[in-house]
Amino acid sequence: MSAWIIFFSLFVKPLAQSTPQFFAPLPFFSITIYIAFKFSQNPREILETKIFNSKVVLFFALLTLSEITLLIWNYSKFGSDSQDSGIVGSFARFLSPIVTFILVYFLLYFSIKSDFDIKRFINGSMISLSLMAAFVLIPQLTIIVGKNWFLGWANFLDRTVIPRWDISSNYVRGSYVATLHRANGLEIEPAFMAGQLAVVFLPWILSSIKHNFSFVKNNFKSFPYESYFLLLIVIVTLIFAKTTTGLLAIFLVDLILVFDLNGYIQKFFIIMTGIGLISIVVSYFTISLVHNFLNNYLFAKAGFSALDRTGGSIGLLLTFLHYPLLGVGNGYIGHYLVRYVPRNTKLNVEYLWRFSHNYPILSDLGGFLAQYGLLFFLPIVRKIRELFYNFDNKIGQDQLSVFVKDAAKYTLIMYGTLSLFDFNWLTYYSLISIFVFVRFVQYRMDEKKLNVSFD
Repeated sequence: MSAWIIFFSLFVKPLAQSTPQFFAPLPFFSITIYIAFKFSQNPREILETKIFNSKVVLFFALLTLSEITLLIWNYSKFGSDSQDSGIVGSFARFLSPIVTFILVYFLLYFSIKSDFDIKRFINGSMISLSLMAAFVLIPQLTIIVGKNWFLGWANFLDRTVIPRWDISSNYVRGSYVATLHRANGLEIEPAFMAGQLAVVFLPWILSSIKHNFSFVKNNFKSFPYESYFLLLIVIVTLIFAKTTTGLLAIFLVDLILVFDLNGYIQKFFIIMTGIGLISIVVSYFTISLVHNFLNNYLFAKAGFSALDRTGGSIGLLLTFLHYPLLGVGNGYIGHYLVRYVPRNTKLNVEYLWRFSHNYPILSDLGGFLAQYGLLFFLPIVRKIRELFYNFDNKIGQDQLSVFVKDAAKYTLIMYGTLSLFDFNWLTYYSLISIFVFVRFVQYRMDEKKLNVSFD
């Protein structure tokens, strides 16, 4: 199962727009059936095993108690209107990522118990990316550059396995990519796809390049040609996603290649970065296509969306500063955003028609801080520090553990930085990409304790 985990998690299309995120049919049913099967094999052993740390259970218990209290308080304060989901709907939205977390945790607990399993997981992830590139990304890229060889196939995928917004104008030509000429992969929009590629796949690719690990040959002494090829496909896709999130991911990739690698590979990427920067600067001032692209998606973003994103980020920050300890809870955040968003960012049609009735969270990290406060954010930071401490001090420092540790570091860089914006950071593939490192350290520590007990 470990080889198929990421593949199943990529298909995030729900049964309906109102369906909770964790209920995406393919990952939900495949994961629950697998967990039920493993549980049925030896229920007593599982019940007797301490799967969840008591501190983690306490964290979620206190978080749930805080959410219930804040829901009641917000309801007494605002009642219920289009800016919220009501008490029941808000609590369901709160529970959705927790249910996802529990399912992911059990999935990884059952499927990854040894180095053999983690290698199958890594190879399975790269195979999933290869299949995604062949059947989804490359067809979308050909459409964007004006070749309609795969138009029918792309439209078929968009209708069947790719989620859609309730905005018919985005699909006039049959699919998102054909209509807007922006790559969106298997996600609902380009920014979400950029987050998916950056968090799920890029860390393993970058770590394999650093450590000369070949996914094909499954060893550390072969030049990873496939990693460079996959990196090229991902970078090109992120460019043609035409989104700030994608360009930021490319920037992070370059920083890692320049500052975290070593030897001749590092020198090669330093030279390539210098050439690339000079080319971009010259092209920006001489080629109108490059000039307009960088202005539209990086330097001088304009329009209602950019204005609302800026206003929403400021609103989240001010909400957090007013309620820094516990936040304002899930579900009623829209009421606070309307209050704290700067007035000059409200003077646009998108705000008047949409956001004034239901203001969404446009920054994942800002939304978490505004909703749950420092008391529930700082324990997560502490757990991350504990994870890397365990990587360095509680498990053996062999090639595989160092390789996985670097992938964990790159995942945290991608996840933390991109969470300043909005992507599917609490869906199955995102949580799997985080907790697989927790599981790796867990079974390695268990093996070490077992070996000590035999000595």
